[in-house]
Amino acid sequence: MKRNTKYDTRTDAEKASKSLRTGLVAASLLLSTGLTTVSPCCAAEQKSEQKQAQKKEQKQEPSKTSTTRTTANTAPRPEPWRKTAPEATEPRPFKLPTVETYKLENGLKVQLVEDHRVPYVTVFLGFKAGKLLDDNQTLGVAQLTAEMLTEGTGSRSSKEIADQIDYIGGSLGAHTGYDFTLLNGSALSNSTPKLFELFSDVLLNPSFPEDEIKLKKANWLQALVMKRSQPSFLLEERFRKVIFGGHPYGIVAPHPDMVSAITQKDLLEFHKQHYIPNDAILLVLGDFDKSKMKELVSSSLGEWKAGERKEAALPNVPSHKGRKIYLVNRPGSVQSSLKLGNLGIKKTDPDYFKILVMNEVLGGAAHSRLFANIRENKGYTYGAYSSSATRVHPDVFYASADVRTDVTAASLQEFLYELEKIRNLKPKADELTTAKNYLTGTFQLGIETQAGLAQRLLEVSLYELPEDYLETYTKKVMAVTPEDVRVAARRIIQAKDLVITVVGDAEKIRPDLEMFAPVEVYSTEGEVVTRAETTGAKDTGSGSGSGDPDS
Repeated sequence: MKRNTKYDTRTDAEKASKSLRTGLVAASLLLSTGLTTVSPCCAAEQKSEQKQAQKKEQKQEPSKTSTTRTTANTAPRPEPWRKTAPEATEPRPFKLPTVETYKLENGLKVQLVEDHRVPYVTVFLGFKAGKLLDDNQTLGVAQLTAEMLTEGTGSRSSKEIADQIDYIGGSLGAHTGYDFTLLNGSALSNSTPKLFELFSDVLLNPSFPEDEIKLKKANWLQALVMKRSQPSFLLEERFRKVIFGGHPYGIVAPHPDMVSAITQKDLLEFHKQHYIPNDAILLVLGDFDKSKMKELVSSSLGEWKAGERKEAALPNVPSHKGRKIYLVNRPGSVQSSLKLGNLGIKKTDPDYFKILVMNEVLGGAAHSRLFANIRENKGYTYGAYSSSATRVHPDVFYASADVRTDVTAASLQEFLYELEKIRNLKPKADELTTAKNYLTGTFQLGIETQAGLAQRLLEVSLYELPEDYLETYTKKVMAVTPEDVRVAARRIIQAKDLVITVVGDAEKIRPDLEMFAPVEVYSTEGEVVTRAETTGAKDTGSGSGSGDPDS
């Protein structure tokens, strides 16, 4: 058969040149891969043979497409275990490690817990010097006193304190809540003497330097400005102010003018009056020898002078009759923040565990009713929860969520529905079991670490709980019955007298909210706003803040 040369216009020289180049390339590739060399003249012939071999292999092997299709059509093996959640096991019994308790001559209560699993030591000091001791003229003093402990002593600057604690790979800090102040430190066990040296120095010898006070107050004032733009802060501020009135539990943050007015003298006086050993407990956990630790504690804190305990004069908490909505106006907000609740219980309440389990069923976690309804079923929010906060004095029960502006009223309706439901109907066996297992599981996880166990032990002492509180925690949770949950809900949830707080665009959401209860509108600064003032207001920001305000 003759070659069709119609479109083959190459010269014989060009063809020969290309054939030579092809052969040289093939030879080069073979050499580079370490294979047997082939002469250029044989390259074309080998190439042809390779093509024929490839075609033969393709005929013998099924195509990739065919293989894929066959695999895809193959029925998977039955795996019924995937359809059933694993059954929860019985909670592990908790055995409290040996705790040696004694007192120094100055009245300081000391608890030592040896734990040699890791070469680490954790120290906590708790005492009743919280925000409750602030009066209306000195708001912020308790908090600033605690925060200033590590900012300078008679022998160390703030930088020297930070450098020395960093050098031993440790930590040192203080925090003040409503009821208590906690000073905590930690370090590798071979640095325990240095840790106690720094710990006792910042506790007993704070100098409260003027320049550090000025800097700390400036940072605090700036933080207060930022917080006032956050719906979470505004919501908590209004909610607590309504429920507690003039009680210290009702103060989320001091007014900026009060922060500015705090002096070095105020801090020195507060420290002298309220930082006393006979009103404190020291807890040491970790890798140490008890006899040596007792000597270290005595040499570090034995000279701490005792003082007279001063109780705070607390006003009565107002009673609330009838349901009312307190709306903080943020024009332009694309979300509404909701919180509804009432006065709750204190830590030592006899119904504590029943209410704890009830709250877990209602809104304690992602498996709870509020989350399943308002997020999963309705899609109104990223998360909806409830909580029963407990302190020395009765705190609050509440349910809360951040929702889209257009479903504010619908979300409130679902909250009210779930609150009434748990008040009137016993929980199902499976959801009660889930709640109990979650509570006991998180409890046991929380005390696995030195810091977690230390905080639990401090909790027992500071709140004056029963000595067997930790050891009987799981047993008491598991003993709660469906009827206990219903009764607890009827006690803790005051359905007809709920305090409902909302942060959002008043112009858009007020008309719908008024279908539920009378509405009182406030500005972000806490001033009462008339209906006329909420109409046509200019945008002051939108969105939802994150995080919880300081407590």
